[in-house]
Amino acid sequence: MKKHSVVIVMLLILALSLVTAVSASEDIAGQTEDSSAVISDSQLGVADDASHDNVGTSISVYSANSAVDDKLQGDSNYQLGYNVTMAADKKLNFKSADDVLVITTAGLTRINNVTTENVLNGILDAADGYVSLGKGNLLTLSAIRTDPTNIAFIVKNGDKLTMAFYKNGETTPLYYGNAGPELSAKEWKKLQQLLGNDDAYSYISIANSWANGISKDILMQATYHGHVCTGLISGQAMIQTLLKYYPPRGESGLPLENTAYYVIGVPGDSDDDAFTWTMDITPGKRAYIGVDTMVDKSMTGFIRWNSTSNTGLIVIMSYDEAKIKETFKSKTGLNPDASATNDLKYQNWLIKTLQDNPTSLVDVLYELDGLSEDDLYYIMGQEVGKGNVIKSAHGLDMDYILNLSLKKATREEQDAKQVTQLTPEQFKQIGVDASNMALDYFKSQGVVVEKDSPNLFALTSASYVRVNGTSSEMVLDGITEVLGSRLSKKTLLPVHASLWKDLVFDFYWINSTNNKDTLSYSLAYDVSTGKLIETGNTTGTANYVIQNVLAYDPPYDVLVAWLFHNHVCGGSSPGYLITDFIYDELPITNENESYIYITTDDNCKDDIISRLLGVSPGMENYYNLRYNLTYTNGTNVGIAIKWNSATNTGEAMIVYCEWPSFAKGSNSYEEYIRLYKGDTSSPNIVKMPVLKATAKKEIDSDMLSQIVAGATETEQGNSIAYIMSLDDKLPERPAQSTDNTQSQDDSENTNSDVVVDGGSSSNSQNGGSSTSGRSAVGRSSSALARATSAASAASADSSDSPSDDDSSDSDAYEISEKPAAKSADNAILVAIAAVCILGAILGYGYLKRKD
Repeated sequence: MKKHSVVIVMLLILALSLVTAVSASEDIAGQTEDSSAVISDSQLGVADDASHDNVGTSISVYSANSAVDDKLQGDSNYQLGYNVTMAADKKLNFKSADDVLVITTAGLTRINNVTTENVLNGILDAADGYVSLGKGNLLTLSAIRTDPTNIAFIVKNGDKLTMAFYKNGETTPLYYGNAGPELSAKEWKKLQQLLGNDDAYSYISIANSWANGISKDILMQATYHGHVCTGLISGQAMIQTLLKYYPPRGESGLPLENTAYYVIGVPGDSDDDAFTWTMDITPGKRAYIGVDTMVDKSMTGFIRWNSTSNTGLIVIMSYDEAKIKETFKSKTGLNPDASATNDLKYQNWLIKTLQDNPTSLVDVLYELDGLSEDDLYYIMGQEVGKGNVIKSAHGLDMDYILNLSLKKATREEQDAKQVTQLTPEQFKQIGVDASNMALDYFKSQGVVVEKDSPNLFALTSASYVRVNGTSSEMVLDGITEVLGSRLSKKTLLPVHASLWKDLVFDFYWINSTNNKDTLSYSLAYDVSTGKLIETGNTTGTANYVIQNVLAYDPPYDVLVAWLFHNHVCGGSSPGYLITDFIYDELPITNENESYIYITTDDNCKDDIISRLLGVSPGMENYYNLRYNLTYTNGTNVGIAIKWNSATNTGEAMIVYCEWPSFAKGSNSYEEYIRLYKGDTSSPNIVKMPVLKATAKKEIDSDMLSQIVAGATETEQGNSIAYIMSLDDKLPERPAQSTDNTQSQDDSENTNSDVVVDGGSSSNSQNGGSSTSGRSAVGRSSSALARATSAASAASADSSDSPSDDDSSDSDAYEISEKPAAKSADNAILVAIAAVCILGAILGYGYLKRKD
């Protein structure tokens, strides 16, 4: 009997040991499930490499580091950013690198329905000066709130790039290895397997362009677009060509939304995002129209309008990707479609060509002068007041344009002037000087502002505008040095502007005990003298109106969207509520799903929707139809589509919106922000916002094509009426054999009223799940994504790297032994083992009883 007892005890100990061991391993692999946990060295499982001199043995956020913000230490998102950065530093040794780059989805994602800007604060504190906004090496990649919070660290040593990619807060890298142009076929295949095709292309193309000197403002545009490609570079070349031949001559449009050009795009190619970002031609400013009118999506029209004479000229350009690649091939002997390595070298050549000879990358097809007001309204649509469209937009209708018998426009090219380019140190000093001037002014008014004050806000066009042709990001570091301000703390606010605008500043102070008590001090940089000039010092505002919401602590994501729009207004405010409604009604449930948005009632809210849904014309998921209100009845504001790329089916929803109304004398911005946060208790709410689906229909790829093209060829004549005419369900199809097929919701949502109680109260966020609804990189037009099969099969031409074989595992990359996504499999195996052992114990006891 004693022998039997000993055996039983030993078996129990074995079972408990197995369960405990796997539980401990899953604390590492699945750390993001509880991001509030502080990760210790023993949990990291990474090499104990050299790190910052002032960092102790523990990488906990509580380790001695003067850069750490005490107020943030208890925040789980901050800990995530800090701990991952410390792990990356141990792996990559920032101190020994020539340069460091961080690319992350943090800031636009959410964890447990909380915005993730504090992840950025953790990264900045742990990076300890190696990373900053001014250096242009902390990049927020376009994402939606349900995307995972990923962070990639890339170090440059000579010509070599090494990346450590951390998925969803894990502190063991999912990938560690080569990230530069010498990527072998095997390494590229490994990257695709671990990160997915889209993300692998996104991170590698951006890192490669950063290392090869692409302008920092274009690098920011690449993160908005999702990657670097021929279309993005060619779009920038079009801008340079336009500015060379037809420079801006004033602005047109509504106040605060006026722009120097109108742009007519054909969504579906990457160049459109260059115009949106670099020219500040955002959809909500009514200066961009995008209708899928033709096969050649690389065509773009630019209208320069003279509001005095009510006439304009139109310039139509395109780029020929095949011709550009042939030029590269003839110069280098490399086929960019043959391998990942060749494609990255091709991108580097594109960047250099953009710098040296941008006009060689584009074709100027038409330069026509004499557009009338009626012509402008036919192409762009016409509105009376804000949003009251009375003529629908037709976009780049070439039959119409070429039948106008317009005369050829005269180019206005001028001799290039020799200008002195500012150094990064000089740009930084501008930020330092502007900040000190602001502090002196506030002191003269009896207000002493301490560093890191949450009540002083610095708004500036720096990082968007260029001074003498050079991007101005380093101004931001000058402001941070003096004031401690950061975008991730919502106190340093780069405001969207076209690259030719002035470098301006608004410093805005709010009394913490009385938010009606404010001071504003405004400056502009005079390029001719190199001096900062006062442009205003009042209790109001001079350059921007984003100040109007700062007292009410807006959520970080809407603040980023307002900065993209470049101002706050009543027209933009409903955009956040509409976005929440779309997330609730059409939730992303797997990695094959993504959003498409088609605006039919174009106004400021569309900039908020497009930024928060992660959609844009260049990503082929944002369309601007701008319908006559006869079609929309004033309240059908747009069409939201959840599209499944695996099944080529989706769900289209016409979004109906009635704005809220508030008591007379109340502050509408304050009331809207309360609604954003889910607070409906305000006594100032006279009428709650109403959001509902006017129609909700299953669609296939043919239906989608009709909708994004405006449905002009259908019997109904427009997309709203066309969707209304469709059956609620698609015909039954044979069962799909793929695991990714998403079953459709059988509940009856059509024509159901949904009263929004404000914010995302019912939004079930994944808190960092692996599902991704971002299609920014999924629409890649670059050969890098298409070269996979050739590269992995080692079928590239003789110029490929000699290491493109699959003979053995390379030391160039290191993969975590058990990715978090597989941790459930480990648990199952252990559970089975434990059950078997316990079963043996029980069986053994049963047999003994039988004895």
